[in-house]
Amino acid sequence: MFEEYVTVRNAVESHTMGTDLLDMSLADIWSEYRDNPHRTRRHFAVWQDGAIIGRGIVTLRPFQSETGSHLMADILPEHRRKGVGSALYEVVERVALEAGAPVLKVNVPHVATAGGARVASPTGFGDLWADDDGVRFLIARGYALEQINRISLLDTAGLAERMRPLREAAAQAAGADYRVVSWTGPTPERWTRDLAELRTRMSTDAPSAGLVMTVDEWDADRVREHDARVAESGRAILTSAAEHVPSGTLVAFSELILSDGKPLATQEDTLVLRDHRGHRLGMLVKIAAADLLLERAPGREAIVTWNAEENRPMLDVNEAMGFRAIGYEGGWQKRVLSTDSRNEGE
Repeated sequence: MFEEYVTVRNAVESHTMGTDLLDMSLADIWSEYRDNPHRTRRHFAVWQDGAIIGRGIVTLRPFQSETGSHLMADILPEHRRKGVGSALYEVVERVALEAGAPVLKVNVPHVATAGGARVASPTGFGDLWADDDGVRFLIARGYALEQINRISLLDTAGLAERMRPLREAAAQAAGADYRVVSWTGPTPERWTRDLAELRTRMSTDAPSAGLVMTVDEWDADRVREHDARVAESGRAILTSAAEHVPSGTLVAFSELILSDGKPLATQEDTLVLRDHRGHRLGMLVKIAAADLLLERAPGREAIVTWNAEENRPMLDVNEAMGFRAIGYEGGWQKRVLSTDSRNEGE
């Protein structure tokens, strides 16, 4: 059954994106979709004639209940517009609401279609095709578009040569106060606390538009747990960071995830702490991570990444490196009243 569940996920993604490069393996899904101490996930499947035709997920964070619940609902294209998606959404929304979620959030990939009627992001950056299945469905269910993420791909062929002048310019801008530190696999013990701080700051410093967010606290133990979970799934983490030499602390980082048998690397978090921006550290660590990829996994064909459309500094870095847009992801949100709020109004 789990294999069918993964097949549905990949079929829906490939249909929307027009490529199977973003397919996930059984090991990827198992690692990312199971519970951990910081979140719980409930999974649902829609069956027809003995086969899975849809899937749903409700993600809850017990230590961040005020941020609400993330929902996921996928229906195979040939089974859409028959009420199946609405029925599935009724279930996942009810589960989230019964758990007390004050906000429902959905991240959905959308067709990269130009022209036609558009739905604009309230950030002023990016828009979506109004006739996209996901756009029509979510608007009808009362969700508001809050943010658009650009999904970009970087071909690795000829990358080393293209990066040479960028690397030199970034190193010159950073100067002697910063140096690159890179590693493969689990975070060295020396850096676990610094990386925990950087991951925590991802929840406060990265662009989130109108999405309800709170601080997602990380500590050294959580970094170790995360690294162990990734390693257990058979994946590898490539990390490059910038150390602020005078203080001896990490102030920027960029991560790539490698899955067995996949032709591409997935760009995970990249962040430069606010106090250290303006030194081209974003370019420095992203190029260092790409260098590490070419050294450790030279057979990978491409790198895929997600960035908020309003995050122009990071998109400028990506475009300079040669990333090209292959699709878009909408960040949708619906604010709902809690039971207490409804009772107070009666």
